[in-house]
Parts: sequence; C-alpha cells; structure tokens
Amino acid sequence: MNIEATIARIPAMTADQRKTLRTNAEAKLASDDPQWTDAALKVITALDALDAEEGRIANAARSSRLGNLDGCSPIERIVIAFELDPISPGEDKLIQTLLDHPGSTCAELSRRHGWEETAWDMQYGYMCAKRQEYLWPLEPDVREELKPNIDMLTVKTRGEDGILRYSNRPEATDAFRRLGFRIKSEIASPSASNLAEGVA
Repeated sequence: MNIEATIARIPAMTADQRKTLRTNAEAKLASDDPQWTDAALKVITALDALDAEEGRIANAARSSRLGNLDGCSPIERIVIAFELDPISPGEDKLIQTLLDHPGSTCAELSRRHGWEETAWDMQYGYMCAKRQEYLWPLEPDVREELKPNIDMLTVKTRGEDGILRYSNRPEATDAFRRLGFRIKSEIASPSASNLAEGVA
C-alpha cells in the first residue's frame, strides 16, 4: 500500500470516504501491528490537519458574514442564519408545514407531524433558539429574557375561541422563499403579472 498516494487523495475524498479511511486507520493503530503503526499515524495526522484547515476556513467565512449582519435587513439576517446553520431534514418539514398551513393552531401543526399537541411549538422554538445569535436582533424592542424564541419568526394571534394560531412573520416568509421553500399562496393563485397578461 502506497500510504503517500493515499494521503495525497484525502483532500478530494468525500466526507464518508474520509470517515471510512479514519475508521480503518484507527483500527490498524489499535491492532498494535508494527507494520501498520507508522502508516496509520500518518493517515490520521493528515486527516486531522485537513479537518483543522477546513474548520479554519469555515470559521473565517462565518466570521466575515457575521461581521456584516448589522447592515442586513431582517430578511437577509434570516437567510444568513439558515445558511450558517443549515436546515436539517426535520426542520425543513417544520418550516414547510407552517408555510402550507398559516393560521393553524399548535395542535393542528403537531398532528401533521404525528406529534403530541404542543410538540410543534417546542420544536419550532428550538429551531429558532439554535440560531438566536442571528435572529435576536430581528426583535423590534428590547428582548425580554423569557420571551419565546418562536416569536423571532412567527406571529401568534388569538381567535374568538381563545386559541392561539401561528403564521410566519412576513420577513420570515420572504426569507424562506429565498431559501427555496414553496409558498402555498403563490402556488394556489396566479401572480399579478399573469393576471395582467390575461387582461391584455
């Protein structure tokens, strides 16, 4: 095995390939087989160095974007928040559910996920809390310590029945559109330009 050639290929490897390579190198090192010790150490050292360099580059890019947040609009801040801390598969469903069903109660939104009645609110709030350093400045007034994190992206209204109903803040809807989410109201009704074309 040409260990130098393997090390040279590491930067081009996928995350899964690197993980497999590390697992194999650690297993060889743990075997205490002297013929593998030096090679395994070289591979692990090369992987660690690349991880550190990629981490440094990612942190520099993150710091650069964070430094520009003060001049950003609320929509831009939300987009940046979800680009710096990418949306997980579970979070994309949370977001899309509210985009598809604005004005729903927590119980209704939770049921769409197969959860208990208050679970949707808690999960959406946790999603906001993870990104609070980017989203807190969206608050129009001084943030109170106990104010729910979910309020950073949503508006709650209480109907005549006394039950809270949730919708996205308009800036959150615009930001999610920019992030590639579909907006149900835009799919359901023709755009103003299409209407204008129909009249002409």
